[in-house]
Amino acid sequence: MKIRDVLGLNSRNHLYTSVYNSRKGKAIANSKLLTKKTLREAKVRVPETFAIISSMENLEKFDFLQLPADFVVKPNNGLGGQGIVVIERRGEFAGEWIDSTGELWRVDDLRLHIADILAGRYSMDDVSDIAYIEERVRVHPVFERYSYHGTPDIRVIVFNKIPIMSYVRLPTEESGGRANLFQGAAAVGIDIATGITTYGIHHAKPVEFFPETRRKLANIQIPQWEEILETAIKASEAIGLGYMASDIVLQPTVENHKSKIVNSQMVEHAVPMILEVNAQPGLKIQIANRAGLRERLARVKGLKIVSAKHGIRVAQALFTDSKLVEKGLGRKTVSAFEEVEVIGHNGKKETIRAKIDTGADGSSIDRVLAEELGLLESDNILYYDFFRNALGRKKREIVGVTFVMAGRKMRTQISIADRSRLRTKMIVGRRDLKQFAVVVE
Repeated sequence: MKIRDVLGLNSRNHLYTSVYNSRKGKAIANSKLLTKKTLREAKVRVPETFAIISSMENLEKFDFLQLPADFVVKPNNGLGGQGIVVIERRGEFAGEWIDSTGELWRVDDLRLHIADILAGRYSMDDVSDIAYIEERVRVHPVFERYSYHGTPDIRVIVFNKIPIMSYVRLPTEESGGRANLFQGAAAVGIDIATGITTYGIHHAKPVEFFPETRRKLANIQIPQWEEILETAIKASEAIGLGYMASDIVLQPTVENHKSKIVNSQMVEHAVPMILEVNAQPGLKIQIANRAGLRERLARVKGLKIVSAKHGIRVAQALFTDSKLVEKGLGRKTVSAFEEVEVIGHNGKKETIRAKIDTGADGSSIDRVLAEELGLLESDNILYYDFFRNALGRKKREIVGVTFVMAGRKMRTQISIADRSRLRTKMIVGRRDLKQFAVVVE
């Protein structure tokens, strides 16, 4: 990272936030409740609000026993995570709860804390405030080994409808389960092109492992990466800020989609949600990415972006981390046909020629080959899909498969088809090409 590429506080304020952020957009961003209302209207997901307490009269009348087992109490105009209480579970008796640090809270404790919020104790302007109670977002399985009693959030900075830089903030024991760097949370940069974590920091110093463990912070694949980036772009458009950071969480949720049913069991799915937005995001994100914001912002200034997906493609083309490419973790180039090693469910391996088909949504493999590799064993069939052809409606198995292409090992789902009369025994579709650049000669 070159010093001339680093964005400083004054440059951020004078060249970007004051120029590209409207007064109305800033007012929305400074109110968490107004932010949530605006995003809901724009069909951007936010955590459910259980209660809004705007006065002492509201507070005295509020029935805390109606709250669920876990929830979060927040000040509307809070700053830096101050005043936030994360309740994890109920206590031993009715009217008792345990927070993320293990502290016991009773109804009177919550009333007193909310009274402090109303009095403006945690307000950024030291004026009276509003308290609200919202759903607690659970930890996504990918982060369970890298989080202490709290939910990590993914910050994405968007400028000109293009995701510029991102990192994930990880709660630690020191931070009391809060994803706040000033309170001791760790952070890891994320490669915009691939969604793979890169460099860790703790107290603004480089670290290789999650604090107090030997768990490496690099090379974690963030799930649903493009969906996260698209959520951040849509949020910036909804609020009306040209330069903005969105703090996004992945809320695990079970949804009964027929394409997600495995042996009559519902499969867990994650939904990206906006926790908060920031019209003047901090600058430590540059340390976690070992890259300067100033250089990236200059490269996209003035570009005409027609859609969120267009903005993502521009970012992926411009901001791939060169170190990931050197390590074999960045985007790799593939041509119209590739040699693919398929690893069978029975341990057998078969190297075949596959067609790279950007016109197909998913990948497909020949039925005879799938049988030879044990892919059609009952415990490997994820679900059944249906398609229509000249003979009518046909059922097709969707199975789990691992294959290696261009030096990259991938675990995915694939459909079974009769390809005996076709030139290749497998096609690789768009869903499995997100980390590859396809070059057609």
